[in-house]
Amino acid sequence: MFQLRSQINSLPSKSVMKLMSAPNNINQPNFNLVAALEAAQHISRELNVDKLVSLSLSLLLELSEADSGAVILADDGEFLVAASIPDPISERSPRLSLASTDADSLPMLMIQKTLGDRTESIWNQDAPESYFVDDLYWLTHDPQSAICIPLCEAGRLLGAIYLEDKHNQNLIQSGCLQVLRSLCQQVAISLMRSHELSDITQRKEVEEALKRSNSLLKSQREASVDGVLAVDEQGRIVSYNHRFCQLWQIPESILQSVEYGGLLSLLQHHLQLPEGLVEALENAYDADEMYTQQEIYLADHRVIDCYSGQVHSPEGKFYGMVWYFRDVTERIRIQQELQVEKDRSESLLLNMLPEAIAKKLKHSRASMADGFEEVSVLFADIVGFTELSNSLSPTEVVELLNQIFSMFDDLCDRHKLEKIKTIGDAYMVVSGLPQPRYDHAEAISCMALDMQAAVAQIKTIKGTQISMRIGINSGPVVAGVIGTKKFIYDLWGDTVNVASRMESLGIAEAIQVTEATYVRIHDKFNLKQRGLIPVKGKGEMLTYWLCSKKN
Repeated sequence: MFQLRSQINSLPSKSVMKLMSAPNNINQPNFNLVAALEAAQHISRELNVDKLVSLSLSLLLELSEADSGAVILADDGEFLVAASIPDPISERSPRLSLASTDADSLPMLMIQKTLGDRTESIWNQDAPESYFVDDLYWLTHDPQSAICIPLCEAGRLLGAIYLEDKHNQNLIQSGCLQVLRSLCQQVAISLMRSHELSDITQRKEVEEALKRSNSLLKSQREASVDGVLAVDEQGRIVSYNHRFCQLWQIPESILQSVEYGGLLSLLQHHLQLPEGLVEALENAYDADEMYTQQEIYLADHRVIDCYSGQVHSPEGKFYGMVWYFRDVTERIRIQQELQVEKDRSESLLLNMLPEAIAKKLKHSRASMADGFEEVSVLFADIVGFTELSNSLSPTEVVELLNQIFSMFDDLCDRHKLEKIKTIGDAYMVVSGLPQPRYDHAEAISCMALDMQAAVAQIKTIKGTQISMRIGINSGPVVAGVIGTKKFIYDLWGDTVNVASRMESLGIAEAIQVTEATYVRIHDKFNLKQRGLIPVKGKGEMLTYWLCSKKN
């Protein structure tokens, strides 16, 4: 008796009162009140929902000696069979809606009425209730008695328990009913406690997950090389890292100050924030794009790369703004140095090759050559240079050649001609390539006259006057780059050879041109016929002296 009393005291008061009020003269000779109290105790201790429904159904069937039963639980507005005996429920339990009428598994009209009215329903084969007497389930299974008891607690419908007996009607006797109602009430209480505990557990898990996520995000922010700043939709600072404070030299105590309430706008107006930072913050709000990027050049010569963006929920709700700042001063410096080196290399390459040829060589190392039908070639040579160089030091020789050829390079640029090369004291230039031009002979003739005029102004350190021979020829050539090392743009063909002969067979301070050049320029230049001269490999050729340009 003491053991029974201690068991009763351990039960919830509501279940104890119902069980204690159950009559002792139950018409089931083997009905055990002590077993009912123990069942209530077991049910009250179980908080796992899956175990609770299986345990509760087993105990109720054992106490009532019913043949079969099921536990139906509410789940997000729908109802599912959570436990079933003798047919165990698989992991994919069939969901039962109030409109369902499956006659093979459960008496759906009876269960619907119980869930809809939140009142128990009883089936008595001898006196069937008219509301669900037409349910096909009764015709198929023919039970003697059945009961469906709703599981309600604190005004909340949690589900229902269905029991049936195919052999007798002990299930629906008043004494048995009262005990079953009490135990079902205990099941409802345990379900409610289980839900509450689950909610608490889930809330703790969510809080723990949030703490873990925040810790990871904070560690990620602090480990980042970028300065990070984030504000909510009201402009209140919600996140920043130490690197942000370092970049902009803002004490963290200011960002945490109650005086400013964490509002970015107050900080902007009351602090002497760097101008670049204020500009970046304002530009992000003014931009139409969701994400913006800009480089901020500061007065202290630092360069800060700023990436900003809007933060939205998956549904598109605006949550705030975030900025990422990175000091890219060193990167910009390296890029600028690389650009200077690149420009220097480009300039060096263009001093060696025509621009169009240089571009081709960047993409292909294969040899290249092009034919040009109309060009004019000029050779110039310093008269008596060998004897002159013997009287000068090596340094003086180089300085003299550099002075002369630098003037010729300037004249090439002025007349838009292409310098080909220098060979010792000889200078070679061409007109009409790589970009063809109709006035190639006229342009190179002007160049020749200007070269003679420039050289006439030069004297050596010892006062020796410098003079030159110049030869010009016009016609077709082949031009290109060959080989794989020390590239040079060169010309080949009979036109080149004859132009070289015009220089070597000329006289000091004179410009000798072929008849091919003469016919192209005689209407614009003053020329004097020299006559026929023998040319190696060509025989006798008619040549002319270029004197001046016509007014």
